Amino acid sequence: MYTYSLYGDLNPSISFDNVWCKIRAYLVFVGYCMFFNTFVLQAMFRLFRIAFYRRKSLQSREFFIIAFIIQWILSFILPLSSLLPNDYEYMPLYFTCWISFQNIRGTLTPIVLIYGSSISVIFFIYVYIIRYIRRTNRIQQVRQRSNERDLLVLKRIVILILVTVSIGLPSVFIFLIYVIGHYLIPYTHHIEGISLITGLFTATICFTIISPQIKKLFRHNQQQIYPIELIGNNQDHRTRTFQQLIHQHQPRSIFN
Repeated sequence: MYTYSLYGDLNPSISFDNVWCKIRAYLVFVGYCMFFNTFVLQAMFRLFRIAFYRRKSLQSREFFIIAFIIQWILSFILPLSSLLPNDYEYMPLYFTCWISFQNIRGTLTPIVLIYGSSISVIFFIYVYIIRYIRRTNRIQQVRQRSNERDLLVLKRIVILILVTVSIGLPSVFIFLIYVIGHYLIPYTHHIEGISLITGLFTATICFTIISPQIKKLFRHNQQQIYPIELIGNNQDHRTRTFQQLIHQHQPRSIFN
């Protein structure tokens, strides 16, 4: 998107007002939808592991493969609510297609369906998990340790969720300023784009930091030892030992 905007700034006479411009905007919203739905799947995984740990079917690989497919389908369906009503407008000032803040219905649609719904589901799931862990004080010790470990992971994920929530806050504030004061901030879409890119980049870094599997992968690579010379020395030692044994067991001549 911003490649076209930069190219348009260098060539002001050019125009990208065509069908592909709107399709590119649609695909950008598909990517945003996939991003937020990924955190919904993570929240569901924690919920089934902690609160419904006895139902193994909810923790099976097949179940999450189906959930992953549904995530992809929803990610392509939800942004259609903006593509079909032709909410993506070509903006000559930015040389891209986007939803204008002056289109109140078109702006509210992705905020509610993509951003608001995902954040609400994630919030209620984690609130339920925290209440469940605090309520189950008289459970087995092994289960208690597992829940405490998951609660530690949840606290780390809360940081990631706060970063995720902050991704859409600039757009929400700009929209509220326009609705209340009928004033559109200059370079609105540039501010929105920079906040989205910065938020996604920050969320990716936070996800890398809080993921124990990725930490184990880096630690394993750092602690890995390659005893090539030691193996060679051991082989030489075994060869010399074997030759000594053969020499000791050789039949001596009767003339010696």
